[in-house]
Amino acid sequence: MDDIERTDGDFEDEDEQIEQMIIENGILLHSLAALLVRKGILKQEEIDAEMDRLYDEMEDFEQQ
Repeated sequence: MDDIERTDGDFEDEDEQIEQMIIENGILLHSLAALLVRKGILKQEEIDAEMDRLYDEMEDFEQQ
């Protein structure tokens, strides 16, 4: 496999692309969750509980 030289600009571009993807996915996730709540498929409390669980898992992971 060929070695590819990378510049700082390449890493900055990748970082910006990843950040943009995270933002877009977050917007999509919030929209989908709101739709599921409006349709009565999920309750807001269920979403809140799941988010709390995920944040707790992230904190546990960071402490390891």
